[in-house]
Amino acid sequence: MQVEPIKPNGALGIALPAQTPVPPIPECDRCAGRSPGVSATPHSSPVAMTGQRHWAKRQILYYDNVKADAFYRISRGIVAEYKGFADGRRQIVAIRTVGDLCGYPTHKGRHAFTAQAITPVEARAFDAEEFRATMGRDTEFACAVADDASDRLNHALIRLTVVGQFCALERVAYFILDMQKRMPPCSIQMGPLPLHLTRQEIADYLGLTIETVSRSFSKLRNMRLIALRSADVVAILDQKRLFEVASGRM
Repeated sequence: MQVEPIKPNGALGIALPAQTPVPPIPECDRCAGRSPGVSATPHSSPVAMTGQRHWAKRQILYYDNVKADAFYRISRGIVAEYKGFADGRRQIVAIRTVGDLCGYPTHKGRHAFTAQAITPVEARAFDAEEFRATMGRDTEFACAVADDASDRLNHALIRLTVVGQFCALERVAYFILDMQKRMPPCSIQMGPLPLHLTRQEIADYLGLTIETVSRSFSKLRNMRLIALRSADVVAILDQKRLFEVASGRM
């Protein structure tokens, strides 16, 4: 498996002024997103919406091992899905953003993970039972959902390879570029990149300690690949070299 899901955009060595405005929380009602089986508009969706839901920053959307009554298509914000452990540790297994289907698939009708709003989140809710019933009677919809599940599995396998084989510096570089890729197409611009996750959350996602994550950010800054605008905002100064680090080529 080739671990190169992120391609450099050709912008090299661009240092951005500190006053450059930070892009807002990902939000788009027009982007197709990465869950094509669930349309952006209720009129063309084969599954009826049960309403628009809102969650504040750090609020829980749903807990693991709880019956899944609804699935969600994110229209604004970022969600982290994770598995918690008895000793207080947790592993963030996925980051969902605009256009992503959240809460699906399930395990025996129950959520497999806990989901937390990393930023304020808005999402369209779909009844879980009707969602499953629609898959049974609508072949096109079922194929689209299957394609989405296949994409999720591929991304999970790539991330497993990154976490299992890459060093800390490579993992952090990969994370930065992956978060850049997750920005909605309509909001992509040359400017600071808000990561939104804390250092601890990044550590929980990459399988590292918070100290190692902080050292890796500092090293990337000292290599002049990124500039740190604040605790969770970076500016990419050398996209090509950062891509080389994230690909394990340096």
